[in-house]
Amino acid sequence: MFWKRSTRRLPDSLRTALFAAFFSCAFAGSAAAQTTTNSAPAPPGAAAPVSISASHVHKFRAIDADNHNILLNRPGLVTLVLGTNEDSQGAARAAGKSMYPLQGRPDFQLIVVVDLRDSIATWVPSVVTAQMRSNLDHEAIALKPYFLKNGNKSDPRKSSYVIPDFSGSICPQLGWTESSDHLRGILFGVDGREIERWENVEDMAKLQADVRAAIQALVDADQARTASAVKTQGTKLLQPRTPHPPLPPLAPPPKPD
Repeated sequence: MFWKRSTRRLPDSLRTALFAAFFSCAFAGSAAAQTTTNSAPAPPGAAAPVSISASHVHKFRAIDADNHNILLNRPGLVTLVLGTNEDSQGAARAAGKSMYPLQGRPDFQLIVVVDLRDSIATWVPSVVTAQMRSNLDHEAIALKPYFLKNGNKSDPRKSSYVIPDFSGSICPQLGWTESSDHLRGILFGVDGREIERWENVEDMAKLQADVRAAIQALVDADQARTASAVKTQGTKLLQPRTPHPPLPPLAPPPKPD
């Protein structure tokens, strides 16, 4: 209802453009791992470094649609950041759904950045963010079964992160200095460093496999660390930690619309 009331007074052309630009996000987060580095170099003129040096981890912060200040590359979990706009919304939905089986895990997080720098949406940002929140409300219902399968009884809506970039405050920091018709992505590892980058996400099966491999690397490392601690300290001295739920098998992801 909010959307309909807010757009009724807008010109038909503007209202049509806004409806076309915003879509069911198919994204929410829950949260880490690291594989070998495979980062692309920063494009010419990037406003901030894309690759993070070994001595310093650059922290990327942004305000999401719920007006929360969030850390995009939070240490301790694997984070997939997807960059989309109205031209890549079909691929964005497919990518989001391919991450459904991983949602609700304590070692994985999905964040979506919506590039609106060249969009008519900059005229009515409050309407746009309201629609995003509504989409996330509906998305949380679809995500609940996946959260439960991963042993997470919390509300998926509380870990749903979509960031509207109206002014270019975040995209250039991520190396996306120019808008693109393609779905883009960055995979951050457990230490907050970039481990993989895609300038055009088309193969959802590969995306799913790469993210799953990063999580598996974290699981393996934690299991090896625990086994070593048991040998040297004994089970009574181990500090309890949240166990990793079993990784689901790879599933055929949906194709872009």
